[in-house]
Amino acid sequence: MRTRTTATAALGAALLLAALTACTQSEAEVRATCERALDNNSTLSNRPKACQDVPAESYRTLLLVYDLKAEGLD
Repeated sequence: MRTRTTATAALGAALLLAALTACTQSEAEVRATCERALDNNSTLSNRPKACQDVPAESYRTLLLVYDLKAEGLD
């Protein structure tokens, strides 16, 4: 009985960990999502919702690259 309870608890913990891991994005994925969300209304103070978790320095870089591409200077 005790072995079965321990095995069930271990299985439950493993499934919970797998679900939490599957729902999180890597930093690279977050940046890529932000890059796709940038538009002509994006500024340093007006971030798209997808860019809220991107560090400030990375966001400034993404915004600069977006502006350069918009000017045809990529």
